[in-house]
Amino acid sequence: MAGTKTFINTSLATLQITLFIREGNDPINQDGTVSFTLNPEETQTITYGNDQNSFLNGILLFTIFQGDLYSKMQFVTVSGSELDNLLNTNNVITITKELTDYVISGNNSGLDAVNEAQTIAEMRAAIEDPQLGLDLTAYNSLTEAQKDQVAGTVLANRPVSGYPTVASVQEALDDAIDQIVDPNNIFVRAGSVGGDGSRANPFGTIQQGIAAVNVGGTVHILEGTYPITSQINVNKSGITLLGESDPLLLLQANVIPLLVSANNVTIDGLTMTSDIPYAVEFIQVGGANVNIINNTIYGPPQPGPMSGWVVNRAVVSQNNVSNILLENNTFYSLRTGMYINPNTTGAINNNVVYNTKGGFLVDRAFTTFSGNSWGIPINEFDIVLLAGTTTGPPYNDLTALSAANNGATISDQR
Repeated sequence: MAGTKTFINTSLATLQITLFIREGNDPINQDGTVSFTLNPEETQTITYGNDQNSFLNGILLFTIFQGDLYSKMQFVTVSGSELDNLLNTNNVITITKELTDYVISGNNSGLDAVNEAQTIAEMRAAIEDPQLGLDLTAYNSLTEAQKDQVAGTVLANRPVSGYPTVASVQEALDDAIDQIVDPNNIFVRAGSVGGDGSRANPFGTIQQGIAAVNVGGTVHILEGTYPITSQINVNKSGITLLGESDPLLLLQANVIPLLVSANNVTIDGLTMTSDIPYAVEFIQVGGANVNIINNTIYGPPQPGPMSGWVVNRAVVSQNNVSNILLENNTFYSLRTGMYINPNTTGAINNNVVYNTKGGFLVDRAFTTFSGNSWGIPINEFDIVLLAGTTTGPPYNDLTALSAANNGATISDQR
């Protein structure tokens, strides 16, 4: 949305004003100007910029008034400066003359409403007023009861002198949202103690997050290293385990760390490895319609020929798993990328696999392959079709299968 501001000239001078517009909240990104004339005691509302460019980077004034010593004044902002806040957090800019100086001041009716609110309803109305210019993306995802709670917190934490800037209101709003315990969005952070599942006070383990999240909700796994010594059973339908800020799941015992037993589960954005090689898979899938996307799974280095490597694998599907999706993952330094058990169906797309004895082992399964690629060190084989696997579709044309997967090397053992 383009920016709009009201300019008031209380002086007796005619003002020729140029506004410098920037892209985003970075004063380096200069991107255009808009100019207008503001007559004595005139008020004008000016529209400037566009969806991407609605911040002001500075203002230039030419004054036309007999007796003025200087007729040109230019102000350029620095991000976070007093002038930057004045130009970008106020919706009314007033230019007055005091003795020989022209003074720029501002006020924001939306900010005034925040500081004058006396009830939760009034604070909600102030927060939600587009004139205030808050980022309400996270706020709008809340329930009505949660919005009331957030507005109450912003009201209770308001400084005695009021919030000084729109930015300070945004910070207070974000902090209040982070304190919400939303069973559809549970947060965990490695090592956190005494948490309640909010972003501000997360649980310390993934198991706690799964136990607390609603069916269909998301467990947000925040930064840190998560030691895994017992199996985590992902047993709630429709939930997502979402890695944020590069969490690392570190296997430290001879157990399958993630067992996906529920249907419609998504595992997204996790990094997994182990302290030593264990003869297990990192993720075992037993549910239908499971998505394994955007993950990185790798093993510790193993010496000698691959035939002697411990049989560690990134993913294994159980028999008869339907509609699995494996997409945009990276697997390396493992005995096998994925072992695909009998009658598994689904799609394996756009993954990167390298330094394995077998990238994907197909054991009488029916998954399709597309867009997968192979790094360095190379795999012994990229796709292995084990004995008993169908010679019909989708594995009837091996030349086409290789071409669809960046020249995959295929071991056909049927």
